[in-house]
Amino acid sequence: MPDLFNGPIPGESLTSEPGNYPWEQPPLHADPMDALEYHMEQLTDEKVTDNVLGMIDIGVPLSIVSKTMLSSAIMNGIHSVDVKMLLEPVLVMQLKAIAEVAGIDYKESMDDYNDKDEIARIKTRKRIAAKLDISSKLKSKTRDKGDMLEEDVSDMLLEKEPQEDMAMPQQEEMSAEQPPANGIMSKEQM
Repeated sequence: MPDLFNGPIPGESLTSEPGNYPWEQPPLHADPMDALEYHMEQLTDEKVTDNVLGMIDIGVPLSIVSKTMLSSAIMNGIHSVDVKMLLEPVLVMQLKAIAEVAGIDYKESMDDYNDKDEIARIKTRKRIAAKLDISSKLKSKTRDKGDMLEEDVSDMLLEKEPQEDMAMPQQEEMSAEQPPANGIMSKEQM
């Protein structure tokens, strides 16, 4: 169980020297074509390709695999966020081609699962993440790039994606339930 009292103090990150992390430095590849070449080289690595094909075979959507690869590259200072947005559709197409050549059925996004409600979508994500955890435990104890990618994909699957259309009604409901403010800054006090 994590120790809740030994976490960072709010605002602590603002007291450290800027530039300590790879994403705070200029990216290694500023040109999108150079960054694309980097990702294509990653996908030609046998260890990574085996893990990627295994994830696709388990049912991980191509969009999640590509987002994870691109986000990991941002955190490691390989390229910037704007390059990620440019490369995402290209990387999904490359993953689709790899899956087709391997003869593996794939899902492009979580929407392809046709889950009717939010609970079913969460269960599908958890089921796929559990399959990933089981497959990673069956492998040897040595970790390579592909194994780290699997762990990142599992983490991304378990994160809840923000949904803009669901956020607005919740805010309206909250504001309808709250009584008018009578604090120092309310209009009634002035």
